[in-house]
Amino acid sequence: MTRTAFLAALERLLAPLPEAERKDALSYYEDYLDAAGPENEARAIAELGSPEEVARKILDEQSPAGSSAAPTSPARKPHSRWRMVLGGGLAVLVLVCFFFQHSKATPVQPVEPVSSASEIPASSAEPAAESASTQPAVPVSTPDGLTFSLSAEMVSDKLSLTLDYGSILFVVDPNVSDITLQFDGFRTRYLTHSNKKDGTAEFSYHVPKYYALLDIDSAVLTITAPENILHEIDIDLAMGDVDLGTLSLEELDLELAMGDVIANSLTVKDADFNLAMGDCHIDHLTAPKFDAELAMGDCTIGMLSGAQDVSISVITGDTDLTLEGSASDYLLVTNELKDTSIHDGKANTSRKISLDSVTGDLSISYTN
Repeated sequence: MTRTAFLAALERLLAPLPEAERKDALSYYEDYLDAAGPENEARAIAELGSPEEVARKILDEQSPAGSSAAPTSPARKPHSRWRMVLGGGLAVLVLVCFFFQHSKATPVQPVEPVSSASEIPASSAEPAAESASTQPAVPVSTPDGLTFSLSAEMVSDKLSLTLDYGSILFVVDPNVSDITLQFDGFRTRYLTHSNKKDGTAEFSYHVPKYYALLDIDSAVLTITAPENILHEIDIDLAMGDVDLGTLSLEELDLELAMGDVIANSLTVKDADFNLAMGDCHIDHLTAPKFDAELAMGDCTIGMLSGAQDVSISVITGDTDLTLEGSASDYLLVTNELKDTSIHDGKANTSRKISLDSVTGDLSISYTN
């Protein structure tokens, strides 16, 4: 069945729906098939099912209970119940190109594209006390995407980002009071977010399996925050770079399938990096505990200060590390030590540096 025939049949079968909901549903499937592209059109339609099956799922949700007179929450743009039906089916069509891309079990709040000021959702009422989550931040439309503004309380615990693609840039600005997330170049239809009462803010961006990834380079998430306001950040990124700038926080967990991590001056108590294909370059890292695993890429740290328990493992790539102090300040454990030594055997066993390289070179130096 062709795209035109599928959409025409679906439109006919959805005739019982109100016009606005019918157009909304058709628009969604048009975008989905456009993303699949002509070469994957037949396969995408086969996975969606016949027009009769798709229409039946949508219409089955239009029960009297689903047409309750209760008003739609003003915290979000009203949307049809048919989107809820698609949630489970389209979950299996998420981009899975990279082996360690995690799925998050916590439900998130759908965010629809906002094209004009009149479509921006109004502030929401206070949620019920027993609710596990608070109302999400209200997005503001920009020419290139959406901007979210979060108070310190909304991210007092953790900021979690799970993206299929896009570059992430952190900017520390002492002159701002809130945290802003500016999503430029993203298809906001696939952007979801939620805010938990414990101070966790979650943002996810998952595109359909056959999405034509033509806008990867233009997708940039810029996060602007005051100094020392972010406590914990968890980033799971399939394709794209992360620029940490001059970030300072307590915990940092990064998982990148394809992309680099860079930072000018990173201060963190506990950091865990996992890169499948990409480099790690940090000019100055202050971290008591730092664990980095790189499958394919170089790890370069211009200066490592305050190290207590550090482990860097690189399978294919070079490691270049400069440690603050002298060799006797550390217990150095490595499988390939070159041009370095532990002076006079006076190693400080309370400060352990473990370095491992399979096919690359290790270069370790000290400031003293």
